[in-house]
Amino acid sequence: MKLPKFQYVAPKSVKEASSLLKEHGDKAIAVAGGSDLLVNLKNRLKNVEFLIDLKAIPKMNQVTFSKSDGLTIGAMATLRDLIENQAVRENYPMLVQAAEAVGTPQLQFMGTVAGNLCLDNRCYYFNQSPLWHAGRDACWKLGGKTCYVVKGSKTCWATYCGDTAPVLMALGAKIKIADPVRAKVMPLQELYSGDGKKPNILKPGQFITEITVPPPAPKSGGAYMKLRRRQAIDFPLLGVAVNIQLNGKGNTCAAASIALTAAERRPILIEETSKLKGKTLNEAAIAEVLEAATSQAHPVDNLLGLPPSYRKQMVKVYLKRTIAQALEAVKK
Repeated sequence: MKLPKFQYVAPKSVKEASSLLKEHGDKAIAVAGGSDLLVNLKNRLKNVEFLIDLKAIPKMNQVTFSKSDGLTIGAMATLRDLIENQAVRENYPMLVQAAEAVGTPQLQFMGTVAGNLCLDNRCYYFNQSPLWHAGRDACWKLGGKTCYVVKGSKTCWATYCGDTAPVLMALGAKIKIADPVRAKVMPLQELYSGDGKKPNILKPGQFITEITVPPPAPKSGGAYMKLRRRQAIDFPLLGVAVNIQLNGKGNTCAAASIALTAAERRPILIEETSKLKGKTLNEAAIAEVLEAATSQAHPVDNLLGLPPSYRKQMVKVYLKRTIAQALEAVKK
């Protein structure tokens, strides 16, 4: 499958890139690593006239860390940049787990952190070839008025399946967004719209320029676990990120955060996790959070591999295992 015709532009500054994206609106799209976007272009799932490459913008691929300010990740830093960065490995090992879980080493060298955060939502009835789509009416995501997953639905149920988003959300990450008028900073979870057709809130002219993560708290640790058919290549059928801080001796919780991916139309930050604060992390305390996470997970039959009922059951199973890993990371 060949790429469609488009004009390739490589701006040299954030301002220039933002202006170009604003000027051309829906006819333009920003490209970072391109590992997901180029496939969608080949399958004609995206139709654009201008491809705005962000790689030529200076310093957009830097990864820096300080004990006072925490971690700053340039939008164009690759997943492999995170994996091989010693400061990230020492201070944010759960982020390394997530980056290593993406695709294969080849894709990790190509894919960027911001690109992974801005992945388009996935659905079996969307991620197909033009020939496949020619045999049926267009779904909501392709501009039609049909949902093949949730019959009668008036919205798109394509699922968000990124690996790094839940981990960065659990770590309290914020993103900086370029804009033709004024840059803005927001918590990462506010990027996601919950709309399968348009998964994020970015408008023409806007794109992520950097991600910031607070310094790791004392006596804290985290973990990420991913359910998938194969141990490489596959997008998650469920992803669970847990970050825990203990207070004093024993398993008394000072703070905790849990996030899920591949369970809804956006990555989910489980707010009920805050109820763990001040409690001993025993089975009874964790049970309420397990119930909350399970109730907020709404897998549907649009990802190949495992049925939605099984994926929903695995929320509790994987969450228990991930909490255990996170507690083990604290002890280290």
